[in-house]
Amino acid sequence: MYGDLALQLVTSSHRSTLSTTPQLPLPKYALPLILSICLETRQLGQSITSAAEQHGQVSLSQDRSLVCNLTVQHLSARRNKRCLLAYLSTRVGGIKERWWDSGGSLAYLLSPSSSSTMNNSDPSAINSSESESAGDLRNNLSPQELDFLRGYNNLMIDYKSDFLDVLDLTSSIDRPPSELMVDVRVLKDAGEVVLEGGEKLDFRKGERFRLNRSNVERLIVQGYLEEV
Repeated sequence: MYGDLALQLVTSSHRSTLSTTPQLPLPKYALPLILSICLETRQLGQSITSAAEQHGQVSLSQDRSLVCNLTVQHLSARRNKRCLLAYLSTRVGGIKERWWDSGGSLAYLLSPSSSSTMNNSDPSAINSSESESAGDLRNNLSPQELDFLRGYNNLMIDYKSDFLDVLDLTSSIDRPPSELMVDVRVLKDAGEVVLEGGEKLDFRKGERFRLNRSNVERLIVQGYLEEV
């Protein structure tokens, strides 16, 4: 039936947004299903065009069954387009959310380890098999979505660079800081990190540090460190 594939696409997309987990993995880009919907839409358009050319204006004004048939096909094609746009809009919003959740770090966001860190934020919320199939963000995005993510990253870097010395838009603002220093625990190995003052620290899992918040804010957002 017309529109069944589009309904399947929108339903699966909506189901992936029902979880309350903020770090829910982005599902893999449904390329085969999208191509099938585009093919159906083109076939509907060709059917409408051929029927209109075959019967002419006189038949279209007199034959109600023909008008009804063409109307159904036209509305089905429009519905397919609307479902495709809704699907793409949902994925664009999800890509932006994950950029902000990662603290604006594109390299971290596209690394395989970033997805596992996000998934582990609430293991009970996501089935393990689903996590494996939707774990790597880079593999789940289409080439066009990867280009959008890189372009969005460059746009945000240009925008925030003018006042980065005053405010970092990508820093977490869930809780206003009560002091400049913060106690943190390392949740996963982050390797050697160079702090603002030139000091080098090797963050290994289980270790605790008391550091300037501005030095570790990004690592906290990315899930390497936990405030204690």
